[in-house]
Amino acid sequence: MLLLRGGLSLRIRITLAGIAGCLLSSTPARSQDPLLTLPDAYKLGFENEHVRVVRVRYEPHARLPAHDHPKGPTAYVYLNDGGEVVFKHIGLAYGEIRRPATVTGGVRLAKAVEEIHEVENPNDSPSEFLRVEFKDLPPEEARIRGRFLPEPLSSTGNVSKVLFENGGLLIQRRTCVRAIPCDLGAEGSPPLLLVALGSGRLKPPAADPVPFAAGDSRWVSAGTQWVVENQGDTALAFLTFAFKTSR
Repeated sequence: MLLLRGGLSLRIRITLAGIAGCLLSSTPARSQDPLLTLPDAYKLGFENEHVRVVRVRYEPHARLPAHDHPKGPTAYVYLNDGGEVVFKHIGLAYGEIRRPATVTGGVRLAKAVEEIHEVENPNDSPSEFLRVEFKDLPPEEARIRGRFLPEPLSSTGNVSKVLFENGGLLIQRRTCVRAIPCDLGAEGSPPLLLVALGSGRLKPPAADPVPFAAGDSRWVSAGTQWVVENQGDTALAFLTFAFKTSR
């Protein structure tokens, strides 16, 4: 037996290294960011210091290996009518759960939970949605929760409806009809994230029209006066996430 400095044999050191390697390989790796490991399913849509928007697409009959997501409050914005999806959580008490079928334009709010899981989409159609991950909500404002179904689009006037509000966050469903100025930002207002629920074109003041498709997002800085005109053929619906404690 070969002794090394300090009296520890080479054989023992090799054995300890092997045990450590096994322990590391059997522990869910929190570095498994799906934006890096599963780029076909998870794509970055937008990110700043307040929020990260990830566009998700589970192909028909897809099986995704274990990966993790940030532990923070999250809004899920569903972009198609999708079937039930299976999430198999690893090392967590709640184990396997089945997400119910989704409806285009639906929204679900969820408080911070551990998300280290495998995913299976057993359906013949894809599942498409956004993960809107909030980074800096105060702890007392981070316990968001709720489910909201889509509503018929207005054809006669712009509509604004509050879906959720607390001291840190205001979530609204906004509808901008054709050719009527639509006020999405005002002097003194907090910054907000705009997420399109359909396709169309908006013309900001003194700027070229901006095309939108369902799932596209845009950041509107605090205090920005953003009165836009819908130049599309039909009404265009949005979700707006206003960060009331951020400036």
